[in-house]
Amino acid sequence: MAGQVTVEQANGNPATVDPGASAAGGDGTQTAAQQADQKTRLQVFANVFKSYMGVMPLVTAALAPLLTAMNVLPMYGPQRKALATIAGMLGFLLLAWLFYVRRTIALGSITHGYRTLFNFLPLVLILGSIAGYVAYASKLDASVAAIQQGLVQQKEPAQTRSQILANWTNDHAAPQMLELELLYLGMFLSAEAAFVMMAMREYAIDVLGMTEQEWMYGAQDGSAPKLKEAKTNGVKIAAAKSLR
Repeated sequence: MAGQVTVEQANGNPATVDPGASAAGGDGTQTAAQQADQKTRLQVFANVFKSYMGVMPLVTAALAPLLTAMNVLPMYGPQRKALATIAGMLGFLLLAWLFYVRRTIALGSITHGYRTLFNFLPLVLILGSIAGYVAYASKLDASVAAIQQGLVQQKEPAQTRSQILANWTNDHAAPQMLELELLYLGMFLSAEAAFVMMAMREYAIDVLGMTEQEWMYGAQDGSAPKLKEAKTNGVKIAAAKSLR
């Protein structure tokens, strides 16, 4: 039979040996059932991860105005509503723009010479978001300290940090206000851009119709996946050429 090998038994009678069955023996090779189970678990993980990556850009875009309105991060109170509105609008505009240039992101992710840039760009954006928060917190402290020092020099009643953040910009301009607003917006927009770029990569893989195995071990050069197909007992096994 096709896919079987004839050998001689001890009594001289021929016997057929199933290569698939022998491969699933004691040498550690997985059986077809084990491979199917592993494929199912991999698909579950991939689907959950892709769904997570797909919804996170929308969550991040809505998170900036929500956190701003909830007073989670310290800031000058009178600017809170304006920043919440601008952060939400710019967040969704950024999401729309990155989707608009999705072709560039998809091709850049698989083009030699640009792939490294697109691989590390989300990490750079994440680090930029962290740096933005650190710089924002530092400048806010310096701004409040400058106001308190000015009150002392002018021999006016002292105000606490909370009082200054709540009411100062109702009637006065705060020091370094423009830098504070740019840093505040930048730390949210950088985080969202990182999420969108990673989600766009997953979207490109789905559109291309590549399996997880092809994406992880294939050529990733934009060409059709080069796979070697072998049949063992009617079970189709795809193996990437790069693993041979």
